[in-house]
Amino acid sequence: MPHSAMEPDMQGILDRCRETGGPYLPFRGHGLSGLVLREWQERGGDLDELLAKLDGQETKIFKARKKIRAAMVGELFVKRYNYRGFGNAFRRMFKMPRPYRVLAGAIRLREFEIPTPEVIAALRSYRWGLPYCDYLVTRGVSPLRIFCDKLAGEFAAGDPYRQFVSGIVSLLVKMHGAGVEHGDLSLRNIFCRKSPIGVYSDWGVIDLDGCKVWAEELPESRRRRELARVVSSYLRCVRAFDKSLTLDVNTITFDFTRKYQELSGWNLAGSSLDARIAYLAGRQRKDARK
Repeated sequence: MPHSAMEPDMQGILDRCRETGGPYLPFRGHGLSGLVLREWQERGGDLDELLAKLDGQETKIFKARKKIRAAMVGELFVKRYNYRGFGNAFRRMFKMPRPYRVLAGAIRLREFEIPTPEVIAALRSYRWGLPYCDYLVTRGVSPLRIFCDKLAGEFAAGDPYRQFVSGIVSLLVKMHGAGVEHGDLSLRNIFCRKSPIGVYSDWGVIDLDGCKVWAEELPESRRRRELARVVSSYLRCVRAFDKSLTLDVNTITFDFTRKYQELSGWNLAGSSLDARIAYLAGRQRKDARK
């Protein structure tokens, strides 16, 4: 399968998935091909039934758009990427399918004990020799986990803020050390666990559609882009929670860069990071969740 030189290790991860006795089984049938978790299939998992429920009225729909439809089907999260239109389908023919990208990223993260939903199936369908749609099936996120965009108010000051900086930066450093570039690391894609006494732990990520897996640790420029995404997302979420709050962007950026350097040895501070944060923090998301 064609893949960019930017992500030299992704195909190797997928090849290991297919090895005899590996965790995933090749799947082909009903116009679909891809990989399915061996354990799930051997326990009687029915892909046809599962994918059919994506369009059922009884499912909990998260996205219903022209290009993406996503829903919870029981305890599983099912997403369909539509590639209708000759131009779009033709371009996708030369790119790694997004479900495969998610699978490779999830395997690498789980190898480094970074929480992320396990992938059940990564599939592609074709029509007239061109990609028509892709399917991704993962386990759902535990109800004990909380997405960080919902905690923006708590993270705005005091001990929760310090825990947030420490937890998020620890997550970033682990991901980057594992060679994983998330690609869209906003607070809505980061989750954690909150104990009854207000301690936050077990930081993890979802939505690996745009991830890249590098053969080695991430280069400095990529680390800086990821850190800028997190800081700018934090600023947007806190401002949305309480527009009257006054945020010292320089101090917040310093807190993140100091912790990142403390944990990794990489100093990402500087005008490039500041400019990127300012740009991202001021940009309006077209698909912002309410």
